[in-house]
Amino acid sequence: MTQQTNSGNIFGGLSESRKMEIIGILIMAVGGLLGLSIITYDPGDFAVIQSLSNDSLFALDQGPVLRVQNALGIIGAYLAQFFVHLLFGYMSIIVPFFIISYGWFIFRDRDTSPLLWTTAYGIWSMVLFSTILGWMNINYDLVSSVWSGSSGIATAQGLQKFTAPVGSIIILTVFFITTLLAFLDRDLQQTVERCKEWIAGIKASFAEWKEKRRQRKEAKRKEKKQQEQQQKVEQQRKAERQAQQRTPKETQPQQQSRQEPERKEQQYQEPEEQDEGEDDSQSIADIVAKSQKQDRERIQQEKEDVQSLENRPRADIEKNKVAEAEEDDVDISVYVGEGDEQADEKELDKQNKDKAKEIPRVKYKFPTIDLLDSPPNEGNDVDLDEIKENKRIILDKLQRHNIEIRSINAIVGPTVTLYELDPAPDVKISKIESYANDLKMATAAKGLRIMAPIPGRSAVGIEVPNGARETVFIKTVINTKKFVESDHELPLAFGKTIENDVFMVDLTKMPHLLIAGATGSGKTVGINTIITCLLYKCHPDDLKFVMIDPKKIELSLYQKIEDHFLATLPGEDEPIVTDTTTAQETLESLTKEMDERYDLLKEGMVRNIQAYNEKFDNGELDEEEGHRHLPYIVVLIDELADLMMTAGKQIEEPIARLAQLARAVGIHLVVATQRPSVNVITGTIKANFPARMAYQVASKVDSRTILDTGGADQLIGRGDMLFTNGGGMTRIQNAFVSTEEVEEITDFIGNQKGYNKKYELPVLQDESSSGGDIPDPLEDIDELFESAAKVIVLHQQGSVSLLQRKLKIGYNRAGRIVDQLFNAGIVGPYQGSTARDVLVEDEEELEQVLDDLDEFER
Repeated sequence: MTQQTNSGNIFGGLSESRKMEIIGILIMAVGGLLGLSIITYDPGDFAVIQSLSNDSLFALDQGPVLRVQNALGIIGAYLAQFFVHLLFGYMSIIVPFFIISYGWFIFRDRDTSPLLWTTAYGIWSMVLFSTILGWMNINYDLVSSVWSGSSGIATAQGLQKFTAPVGSIIILTVFFITTLLAFLDRDLQQTVERCKEWIAGIKASFAEWKEKRRQRKEAKRKEKKQQEQQQKVEQQRKAERQAQQRTPKETQPQQQSRQEPERKEQQYQEPEEQDEGEDDSQSIADIVAKSQKQDRERIQQEKEDVQSLENRPRADIEKNKVAEAEEDDVDISVYVGEGDEQADEKELDKQNKDKAKEIPRVKYKFPTIDLLDSPPNEGNDVDLDEIKENKRIILDKLQRHNIEIRSINAIVGPTVTLYELDPAPDVKISKIESYANDLKMATAAKGLRIMAPIPGRSAVGIEVPNGARETVFIKTVINTKKFVESDHELPLAFGKTIENDVFMVDLTKMPHLLIAGATGSGKTVGINTIITCLLYKCHPDDLKFVMIDPKKIELSLYQKIEDHFLATLPGEDEPIVTDTTTAQETLESLTKEMDERYDLLKEGMVRNIQAYNEKFDNGELDEEEGHRHLPYIVVLIDELADLMMTAGKQIEEPIARLAQLARAVGIHLVVATQRPSVNVITGTIKANFPARMAYQVASKVDSRTILDTGGADQLIGRGDMLFTNGGGMTRIQNAFVSTEEVEEITDFIGNQKGYNKKYELPVLQDESSSGGDIPDPLEDIDELFESAAKVIVLHQQGSVSLLQRKLKIGYNRAGRIVDQLFNAGIVGPYQGSTARDVLVEDEEELEQVLDDLDEFER
């Protein structure tokens, strides 16, 4: 019993990581020795070890044992006989390879789950290839049995017995092709598409080679033809000289002056072939006449081409040109944006794995991209007939009012098409804008918006909804290089613009976001998009959410990530705040958290949360003095109107304070409402939210309330929105996140082991307590109560952070001591960001108060 305890103590002295390293090394050693025995297999070894007696078996330095060729000796011979001869031949080398891989992963303390697919694929490949080699050994004796093993030959014999040689080779070929495709990519459809792209690339290269070859032949043909033409010109000149000799001398100067320009023209024009019997002078005159006519036509055509190029407006951005049509005298060019380049299917997951390893405080796996729904294969086809019809209606309506348009560019987006009009120089832009309702009626559009002019462009824009709109799936937004390679602290990818570009911003730069939209316009889906983007890019050490949902159902799905991402008040059972009173306490607690963070930044002598966390992570700030890692806190309020109706000023004040001051300490607000009226979005709140997002609203008044301009009333719902950050206005189609996708993401995170302790916000002091009475909390006075009172009186500052620094205690304990000092009448009530007043002036008065407390206790 004593020996067991001692041995347990020996192993117990090792850390968990050291134990795993030792186990990993042992497993790699076993795999290496097994691989060595397989590689050095000799068919004669088994016959040798079968002939050994018990005595000679242990005589390793003499006798038959020395005839064993295996590098691992007798044990290696047995192992090689089992794996090579009985199992799958030399293909069994895959087994020690995987043993070494598992040992390496254990040694490096990595998750071995990624090896499961590779292991299953390797075992299947081992069986398949040994069977193929066994089939070749049975039918053609092409390979030795040591490559397939007895099991490979037996499998091939069984397959051939049931399906005949032809059927067995067809089955094995199909298995080989599918295994090869699975090796290239687990998604067979994607592999097929890649093969099709490869074949298409070969065809395109072949077509390009043919075109170059044709061009070379054409160049040689033209060169040959030019040489022939030069010979003909020389013959014509010779004929002219002969004709001049036959002409009377008095007419020679006149004819020479007439023929001189004719010769110049002949140098650049193709002469027509002459009949042998035709007169030389007559053929020359015909050639000159035809060349002059062709020259006039060519010059006229060049003038028209130059004029059309000068009148065509320049494109402001590079797009794919889909079609170009000309009707009457106005051109229309149709463009569809290429969109952002899609990232590799596993690129985001790989980056997140590396990021999770860099933060050792908790073992966490980021949600994978596979949890999101893939968009359907069919794309959004451009309806050219619809575009041409809208172009005809717009031109007809404007021409009736004597508004001349020189050209139109149509930019096709997921939801709307932007028609860029290039008006004549004498047209007033305000005149076009005044006909918005006429154009809306003429096009029968649900919502038509005019931008006169388009910001940054010398054109007027008319946005007309598409007849068939495209759904932007969240996967096509998140799985782009723009999002994956982003270095934003809190990246938000809302959706796609009209140009099909992913619209992405950094919440830390905004720094707060105000969202408004009528019921059913896509407001809650937009909030889910924001949360999804943050969950895919942020570690729970660096981000916490405070979710306030008066409707009680919209954000309820996120209860599952409580242990990882949610910050709550101490003692609260519900992680999602749904009660108005609790919401008020939570917001006031956030203001207290903000004040404490500013104290920490002041002590750390930094200006923002990034610099503070960098100092703390580098060990420049002492944790014993109250310093801690500060995660970003994103406060989500799904319905502000309900809170303002029930609490009013009590809700408005903490929101306004947070909006004014919380940016530097990493607290950011995302506030949404379906009623953007002035009594909900007050001037105090609105002034501190430069970033605003508007979905479809009911009236122009609501649009002006949220955006300070019209336009949101002309949106068409289902995620169609306008975004502004104090500058121009951007129209975006919000990315769609389904409820099922949210459930899969939250389940994936919630099933992981979370933090032992939730992230708690500061406790608020109950101001109704009076300092004159000695209430129950003084029955359990902290042992540092006296020391804390002396520190407070000495510095004349009733601050929790002061006690943290001087007494080297945590925040919660310092807060309880301050509460006890308040109940004892030593400090005053809570005053927000300002330190409490100290009611005791010196140490003598403090001694009197402490003596009174001792008498009361006795």
